[in-house]
Amino acid sequence: MFRKQYKEDFDSITPNDEFINNLSKKLVDSSPVNRPGIRKQLVAGVVIAAVAVCFLMGGSMISQYLNAPSFTLVAYADDNSKAKVSIDENIQVKLPFGKISRGKKHCYIDETGKTVHGYDSGFEHGNISVEGKNISSVTYNCEKGELYYHDSVMEKQMEKDGKIKVCEFTAPVAMVTYKEGEANSFERLWNEGYFDNIKNEYFKNKSTNLSDYRVQFGQTGEQMKKGLWRIEIYYKFKNGYPFIQRGKEVTATYFEERGSRSLEAGWSPWYALDMVSEYKPINFADLPSDTITVTVHFTNGKTATRQLNLSFDCYGNLIAECRDNQ
Repeated sequence: MFRKQYKEDFDSITPNDEFINNLSKKLVDSSPVNRPGIRKQLVAGVVIAAVAVCFLMGGSMISQYLNAPSFTLVAYADDNSKAKVSIDENIQVKLPFGKISRGKKHCYIDETGKTVHGYDSGFEHGNISVEGKNISSVTYNCEKGELYYHDSVMEKQMEKDGKIKVCEFTAPVAMVTYKEGEANSFERLWNEGYFDNIKNEYFKNKSTNLSDYRVQFGQTGEQMKKGLWRIEIYYKFKNGYPFIQRGKEVTATYFEERGSRSLEAGWSPWYALDMVSEYKPINFADLPSDTITVTVHFTNGKTATRQLNLSFDCYGNLIAECRDNQ
């Protein structure tokens, strides 16, 4: 690809009009008729000058290509093994994550009263990222699956600034009844003033309406022994936490303290998991593939794009192939 592009650019060079006129004038002024004694020297000089100009222009283009922004796609397993695989162009690579599987058979009664049979399905999650110099951000876009990005640096800063959790306190289990998915006595006690000390300490100039917040109950082993609830009250975000992105497109921002791991994004093939859970024979290699377009933004304003094709083999392993999209 490099040789082809270099030839096209070299063939596209056209001489500058002013350069041609000046060169012609010098040739006339130094014509052998006027100065026959230096004919050979002049011809040699003109040839050398022309070759030098072409060499310098060609060298400039070669330098431009050699210094062009570049990056390498990599994949990480979502565990503590730190397994990483580089994804080179036009080579199929088995990734360290992404194995899809079929589990036990199950059945349930749907809303019409019909018995529906199916299978459990599983997927080993992991992340895709890029490595390279002077990268500012990366945009991932997929066709069929779902992408996920967690900006841990933004989350830590928001926690430090107190923009995620309002407060945390304990209350006796005997006083506050709680069962997940059911109404509990906490909201009633909150509205009746049992927790005014908490309101006065943490909710100055804030709404005290619990519907504006997310309340979470939990217990450590020590708190269970003491008969206490740990109650955490969080700010509620209309569109979810700003440090979490989900959907067909996500953009990861580079942070020096995390290196290439700050640019990683997760991918989930919900479309394939639905097919695996259906009550019929399945060949994982027949599952539809997905394409992720990876656009890397560099600090000098340039971009580079590659397409990553993801498919499964007959054993359920996730296979990746990178293609240059420039």
